[in-house]
Amino acid sequence: MRFTLDMKLKDIMSSNPKTVEAMQELGLHCLGCAFSVNETLANAAQMHHIDPNLLLEKVNSVGQGEMSPEAAAKAQPPGGILQMDKKTYSIAPHIPAGVVTPEILRKIADVSEKYHAQALKVTSAQRIAIVGLKPEDVPKVWEDLGMDPGHAVGLCVRSIKVCPGDTFCKRGLQETLSLGMEMDKRYHGMQLPSKFKMGVAGCPNKCSDSASVDLGLMGTSKGYHLYVGGNGGVKPRQGNILLENLQKEEIISVVDAVMAYYRENAKPQERLGRMIDRMGIEGLLEYAKQAEPSHKE
Repeated sequence: MRFTLDMKLKDIMSSNPKTVEAMQELGLHCLGCAFSVNETLANAAQMHHIDPNLLLEKVNSVGQGEMSPEAAAKAQPPGGILQMDKKTYSIAPHIPAGVVTPEILRKIADVSEKYHAQALKVTSAQRIAIVGLKPEDVPKVWEDLGMDPGHAVGLCVRSIKVCPGDTFCKRGLQETLSLGMEMDKRYHGMQLPSKFKMGVAGCPNKCSDSASVDLGLMGTSKGYHLYVGGNGGVKPRQGNILLENLQKEEIISVVDAVMAYYRENAKPQERLGRMIDRMGIEGLLEYAKQAEPSHKE
C-alpha cells in the first residue's frame, strides 16, 4: 500500500506499525498521543518542520512489520505533550469554562508534588498544565487525577475560553458560565478540518478573545454578537461579525449550523477564517440564519 500526504498518522501506523520507527527518526515523537495521530502526514510535517516529501518517501520505504519495543518505548504517552527537552512531558487536565474548585486545585497540587513535576502553568486556554513529567509517570498521573485530558492539540475544538460574565463581573452584560459550559460539553474535542478555538465574553471588552478565535460570542445589552473566522498565528485574522444580538436560546442551533457548514466546506487543515476568505461569508451567513429559531417555520 502506498501512503499519501493526506492520510492520517493513525491510519498509516495501523496499516504498517513499523512506519513508527521511520517517523521517529525524522523527529515525530508524538505518536502515542490520541490527538496528534489524527493529524495527516502533511500536517505532521508542517508542525515538525520536516520536508513533507522526505517524510512521505521515508514511510513508503519501510517494509511491512511490527513496531519494535524500542519504538514503542519512545512513543508519546497518551495525553502527554512532549516538551522542549525532548525527554519530559506536560499534561493539561480539562477544566470546563476555567472554573475550578478547591478540591480540584488540591488534587492537582498533590499529584504534581507526588510525581515531581517541574512546574504548574496556567495556560491561555484556562487550563492548568502540569509540566516536566517523566514519560513513565504520565499514565499514573492521569489515573491519580481522575480528570479528562484537555484537547490542547489536534484537529478539533480546543477548550472553550469563558469570562465570568454577569455572574461575577461588574461589567458583564450577559451570562457566560452556564452557556460556556454547555458549549464546552457539546463541542470540546469535536473533530473538524483544522484546529478550532472558541471564546465566550459577557461584554465588549472581549476578555476571552471572542473576536480573535474561530468562533466567539460577545455579550451586549440586547443579546450576543457572534464572531467567526478569527485566528492568531503567523497570519493573524480578525473575526467577522456574523449575527448580532442573538438570544441565549438561539445560540446552540446557530453554532451547530456554523460547525456543520465549516465541516462540509473547509479544505483539510483550513481554518474557518481562511475558508471565509476563499468562499466569502454570504453562504455561511445564510446557512446560520436558517438555523435561528425565529427563522424556522
